[in-house]
Amino acid sequence: MFKKAIEAKSHQRLSGADRKKLKRTIRDRFPRASDADIDALLPPKAEITVSKFVNRVHVYGVEGNFPMFFDVDGRGSEIFPTVFALWKVPEMLPSFILKGGEVSQFVIGGADLMFPGISIPAEGLPSFLVGEPWAVKVPGNPAPIAVGSTTMSTAEALKAGLRGKALRITHYYRDLLWESVEGHYVPNAGFLEDVVFEDPVFLSSAPVPDSSESSGDSSNQENVGVDNKEVGELADVKDPISDSHPTSKTQLDSDTDTVEQVTKAVGGFKVTENIAADESTTVVEEQHTLSAEDVDAYLDKCLLQALHTTVNDKDLPMPGSTLW
Repeated sequence: MFKKAIEAKSHQRLSGADRKKLKRTIRDRFPRASDADIDALLPPKAEITVSKFVNRVHVYGVEGNFPMFFDVDGRGSEIFPTVFALWKVPEMLPSFILKGGEVSQFVIGGADLMFPGISIPAEGLPSFLVGEPWAVKVPGNPAPIAVGSTTMSTAEALKAGLRGKALRITHYYRDLLWESVEGHYVPNAGFLEDVVFEDPVFLSSAPVPDSSESSGDSSNQENVGVDNKEVGELADVKDPISDSHPTSKTQLDSDTDTVEQVTKAVGGFKVTENIAADESTTVVEEQHTLSAEDVDAYLDKCLLQALHTTVNDKDLPMPGSTLW
């Protein structure tokens, strides 16, 4: 949607009637957002502007501030929040959680979200229909990285064996809509230049979740980064690994730690050969027993590390047969 530069053909302020119509449309399309949430994104006393592009896309925002919503066809039937809006009201949309931060590089590189990259919760795949707006998040980071529409329903996804495209991405962190905002703002230190990891501040302060609590109203959710013009003060994507952001380097080093852990674990295994030994010599060897879950965990880590360190853009798309 915003992969290529497209010039806007007009910019104008919304009239009072158009402003009310826009808010009604947003309220109907995003029932998880309360009236207070909508007022926080489009303040009643602020001037709301619309930029109309030659490809029929309309972008709505607060004058002198951030773009908050965009309409794919200009008819009001496919309105989506921008990442700036989702950083302010992160629970406005239901979210797919990626299997790991390493997968985010493909999403913010412009690829659609595939089912194999999604972490399926213990209770199973959530319920959704075709064409619903959903957000994409990285585990351990409350700020969404992309938004799009589902390409199939839950029943169709299960029938397909959770293969294929889950979400057609319409907008993502680091696309041209995000870049159009001066300052290149990000919500937290987990947002790096070409990948998004967990937010260290969120992880250190997040309480242990209570399974008896529901996700709740989005009006109770804490703002994760966008508040007027203070969005970009937390992290600078142009210098992701610097003295001012030591957590970024720590996160990148975690990938190396994972490889070392796997290497040490594999190195601990011993293969016993049937060799005739001196009867007076007794050899006691330590045996390591791995469960099926342990083996799966090691394989998952190896796969994610290999994808993160060896796969280039020119290697994509990659046929599934490559992994067998």
